[in-house]
Parts: sequence; C-alpha cells; structure tokens
Amino acid sequence: MFKFKRILAVIIACVIVFSVVYVPAGATGNSSYGIVTASLLNLRAKATTSSAVLVQLPYGQTVSVKWIESGWARVSYGTAEGYVSLDYITIVQGEMPNRNDSVTSKGQAVVELAKKYLGKPYVYGAAGPNGFDCSGFVYFIYKQMGVTLNRVAADQMTNGKWVPKNALQPGDIVGFQNRSGYINHVGIYVGNGMMIHSPQTGDVVKYESIVTGNYANRITCGRRIF
Repeated sequence: MFKFKRILAVIIACVIVFSVVYVPAGATGNSSYGIVTASLLNLRAKATTSSAVLVQLPYGQTVSVKWIESGWARVSYGTAEGYVSLDYITIVQGEMPNRNDSVTSKGQAVVELAKKYLGKPYVYGAAGPNGFDCSGFVYFIYKQMGVTLNRVAADQMTNGKWVPKNALQPGDIVGFQNRSGYINHVGIYVGNGMMIHSPQTGDVVKYESIVTGNYANRITCGRRIF
C-alpha cells in the first residue's frame, strides 16, 4: 500500500508539472504562435477574467505564444505580454508569419468576419450588427478588427492606400462611382472577382461580382487598410 501511494504521488506531481506546457521562444521546432478567433480578445495581466486588460486584440491578429497553462496562453503582442483565453485563440506550431504574410492573413480575416453577416438586411444609415448600409457594413467589419474608418463611402476611399483593380487582395475595400463620378458605394473584396457588400434597400448582405454586371462598369479602385 505504501509503495502504491508513492507511485500515485509521483503521477500527481507529473500531472501538475505538465499542466503548464512551456513553449521556448525562438527554439527551433518548438516555437508557436496564436491567431485570435474572437472579434476582440482581451490580453490580461494575469490568467483570470478579473485581471486588468492590457490591450484588446482584433480578430485575425497573430501573437507569439510563450507557454500554455490551465486554459490560458501567455503571449506577447508588441511591447505587451500577458494572458489570453484558449477559447478564443488558435495555437499554431511553427514560426509566426512574416510581415507580408501577416498582411495577407489580416485581409483574409476581414473576409471571414464579413461572411458571418451574410443575409443581414440593408438598412439605410445603419452600421450593424443587425442591419447595414454599404459603408456602415465596411465600417462595422473594420471596427471589429480594431480599425476605425471614415463613415461614408466616398470618405472610406481615402482610408488606407490606393490599390489598382488588377492588384486587389482579400480584405481590400472596393469603391464604385455613379454617373457623376461620385463614389457612392463600397464593398469588401473577397477574391476571384467577388465582393461581400450591403447593396440597397430591400436587399441583404451578400456576395456579388465586380467583374460582370453593373458593378463592373462602376468600380474605381481599391483601398488596402492593412
């Protein structure tokens, strides 16, 4: 019986030790990073929901993972280091993507977030979450990503940097002009000549082509935010 108790004590000790999975920063083959899956994720000073919030991480943001313990990940983001809940982050083994890859992944994160609102009704002057006009939809999606854009379509096409039509990437804002040349509509480019947008009264947030039909004749350019 005494021997059994000693063995049981050793097993319990091992479980306690390995409840914290340490991921050495920069160690070859052992490095990892996380991708935020919540609209906004709190980076906290300690591994508890009552701890102070250091910063909020937008959907799709990548962070360096230091170690994992009891439902929390210790991560670094810029100069801040703290804890995030494992419920709202995907852990990926390997080196964190470089800056260019990160930009692309952020653009795709914009698209993935936009998809969640497909079918929501067009409501003039609304900026979500249960209804949108065109610029309200773009404004809302980027707001969830931690970026505050201008509110109306023409002004949103001054945010970020100019991108020609033939160089669009997922997540770029696409603008459309009326007969007078005024930009009166915007959407979010998703790739393959398609966008997600909130078109007009009586319609809903949906996919639509920017290379065929009415919008093909009205498109001006894109704006890249990330």
